[in-house]
Amino acid sequence: MHLCGHFVFNYHVFADVTDSQANCYWMLFFTSIGKCMANPLRLMTGIDRLIACKSPVVYRALLERPILYVMAQLVLPSSYTTFLMVSGFIQRDPKTQIYCTVPLAFAGPTFSQFNTSGIFVNIAIVIVYFFTYLQLRSYAGASQMKVVFRSILWTVILVIIGWSSVTIANQFAIFAKDAATRKLISIYAGIGVNLACASNVFVFYTINTEYKHAIRRLFGLSSAQTIRLTSMGPKSTTKVIITTT
Repeated sequence: MHLCGHFVFNYHVFADVTDSQANCYWMLFFTSIGKCMANPLRLMTGIDRLIACKSPVVYRALLERPILYVMAQLVLPSSYTTFLMVSGFIQRDPKTQIYCTVPLAFAGPTFSQFNTSGIFVNIAIVIVYFFTYLQLRSYAGASQMKVVFRSILWTVILVIIGWSSVTIANQFAIFAKDAATRKLISIYAGIGVNLACASNVFVFYTINTEYKHAIRRLFGLSSAQTIRLTSMGPKSTTKVIITTT
């Protein structure tokens, strides 16, 4: 949803046209929902992993009611997004002409609230994943869980770095007096998060075997096969197992 906003942004930049901030809010309405929900959803994913590692019994009990559990996980992201979207709606500015970049869909205090809260949410994500990592280290024989956690961790790290660069750049953009300077900051601030989103496929391709196999099939490439010999039964019958990697 967040990346859909680049269509509007690219048109404004390359056609060198502007529009009112109020219209920009509506043109980037769904994009703004996506950008607001992204980090809180990542935080809730980290909390989910922490519960699974810290209290497996409690986690299984939660999974017995999946609908309620998912709804509970969506309370924070939905509330956070609703607050910012309503605040942005109230503070629309029909007079100011802007290049319709994704951050500028919010005006005034809402813009600062989004940037400041984004920094705190990213800090919370780091703390949650750090405690999850410590919990996994205390488990003996949790190699499979560590592999899964590693793939999620690298994805989260890349996205956090990307979003942190966006929020920090936007905070400094407020102090820029020249409109052209603010425009350039808004343009280049999003490079980090876009690179992070694009790099997810390479992270999963490197770490996740099943994901790697699916990507290779998507491009019509054959996957390497390995043959593993196992003995079965008292007569030591040999079974050949072909696994795809």
